[in-house]
Order: sequence, then C-alpha cells, then structure tokens
Amino acid sequence: MQPTISRLYHTLRYYRPLQIFYRLLARARGHRAPGLVRRLCGQRGLEVRGPLDGIAEPVAEGSRLVLNDRGITLRLLNREYHTSFHLDWRVIERQIVPRLGRFHLHYHEFFLPKCGGDVLPAAPHQIWNWIGNWIESYSLPSSAYSPDAWHPYVVSRRIPVWIKLFSVYPPEGLLAQRVLDSLTAQARWLRKNLEFDVRGNHLIQNLRGLAVAGAFFAGSEPAEWLRTATKLLFRECREQILSSGEHFERSPMYHVDVLLALADMRDAFQAALGKAPDYLDAVIAKMAEFLGKVLHPDGQIPLFGDSTLDLTPSPRQVFARLRMDFPNLEPERAVSYQVGDYWVYREGGNFLIFDAGPVGPDHLPAHAHADLLTFEASWGGKRLVADAGVYDYEDSPERAYCRGTRAHNTLEINGQNQCDVWSRFRMGRRGWPGGMHCDRAGPFHYAWCTHNAYRHLGCPEVRRLIICIEKGPWLIADWVMGQSQASLASRLHIPSEWNICSPSENAAMLELPPARLIIEPGSALGHTWKHGTANYFPQFGVKESAHELVLEGTTPNVLIWQIRSHDGESAGCVVSDRAASIVHCGHECTVFFFEERN
Repeated sequence: MQPTISRLYHTLRYYRPLQIFYRLLARARGHRAPGLVRRLCGQRGLEVRGPLDGIAEPVAEGSRLVLNDRGITLRLLNREYHTSFHLDWRVIERQIVPRLGRFHLHYHEFFLPKCGGDVLPAAPHQIWNWIGNWIESYSLPSSAYSPDAWHPYVVSRRIPVWIKLFSVYPPEGLLAQRVLDSLTAQARWLRKNLEFDVRGNHLIQNLRGLAVAGAFFAGSEPAEWLRTATKLLFRECREQILSSGEHFERSPMYHVDVLLALADMRDAFQAALGKAPDYLDAVIAKMAEFLGKVLHPDGQIPLFGDSTLDLTPSPRQVFARLRMDFPNLEPERAVSYQVGDYWVYREGGNFLIFDAGPVGPDHLPAHAHADLLTFEASWGGKRLVADAGVYDYEDSPERAYCRGTRAHNTLEINGQNQCDVWSRFRMGRRGWPGGMHCDRAGPFHYAWCTHNAYRHLGCPEVRRLIICIEKGPWLIADWVMGQSQASLASRLHIPSEWNICSPSENAAMLELPPARLIIEPGSALGHTWKHGTANYFPQFGVKESAHELVLEGTTPNVLIWQIRSHDGESAGCVVSDRAASIVHCGHECTVFFFEERN
C-alpha cells in the first residue's frame, strides 16, 4: 500500500535536510558501488601496526555455528541454515530470506567464542579457510558484488571480528596477505560510505569499524581513519548519549550495543594513540550506570522499543567486559528513583519501570514504537508485565503489531496507535509526553506523566499515574478527558509462565509459585474487562504466547488497574476531579495533585 500524502508529510517533516541529502547521495553511490568495490579489492593491503585482542567481546548468543556429521549448521535470528563443511557462502545467502538474517551471516560474529569464553566454534585454521572462501566469493576483483555483504553497517561489524581473530589466531601463508588485502579494502570502503543518512547506532558502529581498523593498521591512511573516528565520535556522543546516560534511540538493546561499541573504540584509541579521548571514560561509565538502574531483577533489559533478550550480550557480560561491579537489583528496603525519563520502583524482587519519555528522536524513529507511558514489572524476581519485544524487521504483520500501541502496556484510544508507525522503520503523525513528576509520600511511591498523542481524536491529554505502596499494592490509573466520546482500552501483557486461574467478574488470580497475585480492574465511570492471549517475542524470530488483560471504557473516564499479593491489603482510589485523586491503603491516605493549585 502506498503511503498517503498526509502520511508522507508527517514522516518527512522531521528528518533533517542533511539526512535527506546523504540518503540521495547513498542512492547515487549505490549505482557505482560494484565498480568501486572491485577496484578496492584489487589493491594490496596495509601493514599491521599491532594486535587488538581485547575487542569484539562479549558476543551475543543469537548467532551460532555448529559442526555436525553432515556439515555446518548456522543459527541466525533463531533460524537454522545448513551447508557443507566447505561453507558455500553464496548458497547459504540465497537460503536466507530476511535481510537482517543475511546481515548476520556477513557479520561473522558466529566465529567468535560465546558467553565470554575462549572456545572457538571450530579450529582456527578451519575458520580462516571459511573466511578465505568468503574472500573468494565476495572480496576479489572477479567476485560478484553483494549489497548485503558490503553494506556499511555490516562491514562495520565484520572488521572487528576479523581483526580480533587475526590478533589472537593469525592465519598463515598466503591467506594472511589475502585477509589483510580484504580488510584494507573493507576499511577504505567504509571510510567512503559512513551512514550520515541513517545516523544513530549505525553511525556509531561505522566509527567503531573505522577506529579498530585505524588502530590495527600502520601508516598515514589508518591515522586519518583514527582522526576521523575521534572527531566524529565526540560529536555523536554529545548528541546520542543523553545526560542520563541513555542512548537517544531509547531501545535498551541498542543501548547495550552502542555501549560495547564505545568500549571497543576506547581500546582501539588506547592501543594506537596511548590514550582515549578524556570524555570517553565518563560517557561509558554514565551509560553503564544507566543500564544498571533500569534492569529487571532477572538481570536483563526491559523490552522497550526494538529490544529482545538475545541479540546483544547479557548485561552481566557487559559489566564484566567493562570491569565494573554488577549492581544490586533486589534492595531489601523499598526505593524509587528517576533516571532520565524513567521512574523505577524496587522492593526486593518486586520491580516496576515506567517509561515517561518520548518514543525516540524525531529524526530517527526507526526503532521507536507507539508506546508512550508504557511500563514493565517483575514480582518476586519473575517478569510479570512485559512489552511484546520484536519478531522481525520485515514489512510483516508481526512487525506492525510489535510497533503498535496494542502490543504495549499502555492506553489505546479508538483502536488507533498513539503514533502512526508504518513500513518497517517509519513514523508519521506522533505525540510527545509532558514532563514527568515523581515523589514519595510516606509508603506511597508515585510518578505521573501526560502525553498528547490522541489530540487528533479530540482527546488533548492522556494522564497516567502509577503508585507503588510499600509492602502493598500497585495502582496504574489512566485519565482521559475530551469533548468527543471515544473508546478506551488499557492492556497488561503477562508472560505465559504465570498461570491465570479463576478469573471472575471483579479480578484475576495469578500464580507462579511461590507468588500468588490478584489483578483488579476498576474505573470512575464504568468499565468492562476481558482475559485473552497476545503474541510475545522476547527473542528475535521466536513467537510465544502471553496473557492479555484488557480494561475497556469510554471517555471521559479513569481506568484503574490494581496489582497486589493475594493476601495483601487492597488500596482504594477516589477520583475527585481531573486535577486530584485520593488513594488510601490500610491506615494510610494520600491526596495526589496533578496541577498547581492557586
């Protein structure tokens, strides 16, 4: 389906003029790419300055190479592809339909040890033979050009892998020179094709590849690569790393990816120049601090934006790579705090994170979802409320679902997405949050925020209040005011390891021993609710099922979820008007004001 004029306008208006210029330039260069690659592959490689053995680790579990009696099995994005021991790259490339799968094929990260260990998937000489086969297929003047193998992002990820292997397990004889020839060609190609159109995490990875190549090779040309990487990295860190330490695309998965890229660049600068730029240590430390503050008690990331649990190394591996202590995620006493645009509550193994920030940068919404004011939660160390994750990056029903509002734990109005997500990575009309307010009043820890994403439907403001009461229940309340009547749907997605038993008209009982919880729906002016199922994708390409609780009503209204232990006290919420509410639990009572009083 072709996008409408309105959709195109609301999509293009947020891109920066230079992004559009560089996209047109990249399209023009694409026609000349085969000839340029052939010329670069015909040139002799540069001399090696010195090894870089600490880079490109740890590696995510998602890509694997396994030897068996019949040949080789490659596991990419949780799909398996089989080939002979020769590893015929062209044959296996044709088997892989999703482009991201072909990208992962050409990253070559499956050649590296997993889980932070030092065991290769095969003998070093065998791995170099396979890389030699790849060079014959893709990196000789006579090789047919592959836009996937030579995509700048793919080249950026492959260069550190080869240099890591060359530094620890150097190839022998003529193959060593062929590898250096190809590495040099790839670095030169990358230098000419930095992704100024896409920017974001892609450009950070480009600079990682350029810096690692510049540190590995000797001479004036690699020195220029280092200077370019150093200069551009300062600019990109200033834009892409927010004051909270979060990467500005607001995807925890890409936050981890960028953090590890910066660690590799720091090592490259230190190896080649004797020191890294002064600011880089502080940026890495701030990013690690942010990561530690938003993790679930299971030690893993929330599934906000484009995030899964298997395409980046685990946070524990990341902290080990950075030589930092892993944070305590289960404090004995209840704590709540703001970190950037998130509010976090922790009490033992109970955890809630409220996302009150924008969906992503307006000029780069590729990994953004229509998920304003969503949240995730754990109870007793187990995930209780989770966003959908990511199934694929294709133009598929699953992609549309994962980016849509109904896949998240937030409010949907009239069945429409908060933001007009379309195609694989595009976003048209969109909304923005107001400022978050958070505080504590006795045992009541709370945060609230608003957004304006449904102003086009006559609902100028949606407000969400989340209250976590120490040793007591949690409340999630959504206010919607507007002139026109609209249908409301507030959803909770609960992983299927929780058993929902005895759902009644007034509540649902959840069990995951030893935990037993009650979830109660409520409203100010009437509601219905139902229990169903929804898709859940905590790992890329793997479809699971989750429970879906849907609380429905019409405007004007306040929809309220209450989550509590089955033997715990219930909280009451009295909505006095759109500016205040009264919450009581046991002998405690607090009034929450949302607007300044005269």
